[in-house]
Amino acid sequence: MKADVLTLSTYKSVHLPQIRPILLDVYAEVWAKEAATDPFLSVERFNERLSGHTSGGDWTCVIGEVGGKTVGYAYGRLDSVSEWHEVLNPVDPGVHDYGSDGTFGLCEIMVRAPWRGKSIARGIHDELMRQRTEDRASLLVDHERPKVRALYEKWGYHRVGEMQPYPDSPRYDVMVFPLG
Repeated sequence: MKADVLTLSTYKSVHLPQIRPILLDVYAEVWAKEAATDPFLSVERFNERLSGHTSGGDWTCVIGEVGGKTVGYAYGRLDSVSEWHEVLNPVDPGVHDYGSDGTFGLCEIMVRAPWRGKSIARGIHDELMRQRTEDRASLLVDHERPKVRALYEKWGYHRVGEMQPYPDSPRYDVMVFPLG
């Protein structure tokens, strides 16, 4: 096998004890600079959010490796109805019903710096989405990251409103992507 081949592996919440250290290590590396000044982005707070994200039974994670080294991952879970009622400034009032008719929430997607710009994130994302049966996927993008938002738009996501899921979190653009 070539060393530069992306290998993708899928995990469920039952695997979390096995993969949690991997997820935390990648997070700590990717967000080190921001976490140094923003407690919301600390590894400890991410670990709390990770526990919350995996508490439902439908959590799925795809981890990408190249040459046996973890280069990134994406994970998510089925969105709840109440989350969609928290959408602010909806583009369409029907947005508030998205949780009742099937939306997969992409909670995290990240790739280590040396592997960015090589379509790794897109490969991990597409593998995760390929496994989903919901009508759409959703994600949150920090208003302060227009380049990231533009990337998701190139992938087919579109903005449907705003959300601030935690009192100390940034305000995010809510974006959706049609599945199926």
